[in-house]
Amino acid sequence: MRRIRRYLTASVAAAVLGLCLPAMTAQAQTLALQKNVAETDSPFADPNLIYLEADQLIDKSEDNTLIARGSVTGRYQTRTLQADEVVYDLDTGNVTAIGNVIIIDADGGTQYSQKIELNSRLESGGATDFVARFPEGGIAAAAFALRRADGGVDLYNAYYTACEACRKADGTKEKPTWRLRARQVTQDKADQMIYYHDAVFEVKGVPIFYTPYLAHPDPSSERRSGFLIPFGGRSGAYGVFYEQPYYWAISPYSELVVTPRIMERVNPLLMADYNKKFNSGSIEIEGSFTYDSFFDNRGDSFSDADVFLNPDLSLRGERLRSHLFARGEFDLSETWGWGFGVQTATDAFYLDRYDIDEPDSDFGLYDGGSRRLVQQAYLVGQQDDFRYSASTFGFQSLRGNVTRNPNNLNQIIVNQEDNSTLPVVLPQLNADHYFDVPVIGGRLRAFGDGTFLTRSEGDDYNRLTAGLDWQRTLYTAQGISVSPFAMARTDVYRLSSEDLTEDREFTRTLGNVGVDARWTFIRPGQNVDLTIEPRVQVTQSFGEAKQDQFSVVTGGVARSLTEDGIGLDLDRALLWSANKSTGFDFWQEGFRADVGTSFGARWDDNRASLFLGQSFASGYSDDFAQTSGLDGDSSDIIAQAEVDLSLGFSGSSRLRFDEDDGTLRRVDTAANYTGERFSGSVRYYKIDDLFNAPGITGAQIPPEEISGQASVKLTDFWSMRYVANRDLDAAVTRREELAFIFNDNCTLLEIYYEKRRNNLGLAGNSSGFGVRVALLTLGDFTPE
Repeated sequence: MRRIRRYLTASVAAAVLGLCLPAMTAQAQTLALQKNVAETDSPFADPNLIYLEADQLIDKSEDNTLIARGSVTGRYQTRTLQADEVVYDLDTGNVTAIGNVIIIDADGGTQYSQKIELNSRLESGGATDFVARFPEGGIAAAAFALRRADGGVDLYNAYYTACEACRKADGTKEKPTWRLRARQVTQDKADQMIYYHDAVFEVKGVPIFYTPYLAHPDPSSERRSGFLIPFGGRSGAYGVFYEQPYYWAISPYSELVVTPRIMERVNPLLMADYNKKFNSGSIEIEGSFTYDSFFDNRGDSFSDADVFLNPDLSLRGERLRSHLFARGEFDLSETWGWGFGVQTATDAFYLDRYDIDEPDSDFGLYDGGSRRLVQQAYLVGQQDDFRYSASTFGFQSLRGNVTRNPNNLNQIIVNQEDNSTLPVVLPQLNADHYFDVPVIGGRLRAFGDGTFLTRSEGDDYNRLTAGLDWQRTLYTAQGISVSPFAMARTDVYRLSSEDLTEDREFTRTLGNVGVDARWTFIRPGQNVDLTIEPRVQVTQSFGEAKQDQFSVVTGGVARSLTEDGIGLDLDRALLWSANKSTGFDFWQEGFRADVGTSFGARWDDNRASLFLGQSFASGYSDDFAQTSGLDGDSSDIIAQAEVDLSLGFSGSSRLRFDEDDGTLRRVDTAANYTGERFSGSVRYYKIDDLFNAPGITGAQIPPEEISGQASVKLTDFWSMRYVANRDLDAAVTRREELAFIFNDNCTLLEIYYEKRRNNLGLAGNSSGFGVRVALLTLGDFTPE
């Protein structure tokens, strides 16, 4: 700094030669800097020096101080200081900034004060009327602040909030939605923590909670161990309950959240969620456990007078109950990877009793389906021209219910799907390899599939498949897209069943040839662009399907041994499949023609589309079930419409119509609207009674239901949300939720009431209310 003083003094003398002025203008100072800064020996090339720029620069030799006044800017490395006046003591190197002082750090953090005293490197010192803004959000203020050399700050008579300090129309300051006020607040830069002594939590200036000590990560900290915000409420089954999660940052690559749930009417539950990342992948583990009896919707266990009609399914007595969801995915190389997924619970009703959601459908390669858990492991190799996989998987059923005999309320009836009848696949093998075909062009796919399925009780299934599939796309001069295709494959089967005297072994060779053609017409308009695309696909199948081999007669009733490709349901995707099956087992002989037309319109930022399609067949044996929509020589008519308007409205509808009896077999219609203050969605779903096959209650799809949600913005910060799901066939509202939400971008408060009624009887119905809270930069917690 002495070098700068000498340099600036010489510059002043040169600039104002012959004049006796005590100061120089900022323009003259800047010119002097620009003239010399590029010189190799310029003092301004030294990063360890402080640079001051101001309207006036006063040299007070008698006090050995340098005073900069008017729009002062001071820079040291990556830190910047701004003030009305800066006094530099040449003896001590200390800097005193006075009036509208601002210090800006390299990370964007900003401190404000009326007076700050700092050391020569702008690092440590004290400040009055201090305010700090963190780069990631959050404000700290204090009557006095002490800035330490390590960059940390001690605040006295201070507070912290993530809310903006806005002003009302009359100029007075609004109280923040929430703030933490304390006698002393300490920010530790090394630990990235903020500590409070004698802290009070305030909401709109009203004290709510006091604690002698409190700590939380500062906004610059990405991960930090500590208590998360709790969650509580009241449930019809639990009574009053409280959850207090604790977050443990085990390492930079692993973390654990442990959450005990304390409940009024039943024993406590402990939940845990663990995540760890590796160089090659990651694992996620979620679980919970308790030691308790089965309890009904009111939190009551079974009494001594209760009698289970099936003693093997008794739910009586305290025991360890738990669940575990775990999955992992790892890369072996750029081509190969492996993974696993584990989903299990100690009983079929555990998840429902404790309101634990089933896993997402992307838990692995295989989805267990509605109310079924799946355990799986897999190996996959994939590049642009091939994909190979080997896997194994099995299931656990959650399908069932618990009811009281209406004629004798002390008799308990438990219905539950038998897990021993569910399949275990070991292994499932799949291979696809693509080749470019010379001479005739197109692409050839060589494929193979092997499935080996067994059950503890029931049928076993083994199949090997290998084949070739070719396709090429050509374009005519008129713009017609023509795609010829051909396929041939061989299947080898061995089917085992208790209803067969010996294993059924057979082979079959199948194939088809066909062509898919589409012609797109586009008509640009002044206001609306229209498109029409008719499409036709014709397929001739060869080979003997041998569908009779998949049938066994027990007690005069035929039963299917099919495992792959069951439950066909005609939609737009299946319509354009050459073989109308989702798997390998079913094969349709003969000739089939599929026709459809797409209509589209676009105008401004709006679009609308409609698709109509139907399939026709001849020379085949009718093996399709009526529920598939493909039985007979003509299929059901399928329609799909979509609209998306710039006004915020969008909608879609999917229909399946049986023209023989004039029945809508399936209706699935949804509409959505998003506006400035109102948003909502509604979905109506109906399937024909043919689909409502009897089975375990709770596993069926409701034949007719309507669901939706609506959100209304009541004020700038308050909104209301309502969610409902109504089973129209049973005339029961399965789920309702009403929530009031406050959100001002620094605080989220949600107070909700929820009611559920399902087909699980004593094991599922519940109701209650709860509170969710999220404070910006302090974290949030909402139970899964």
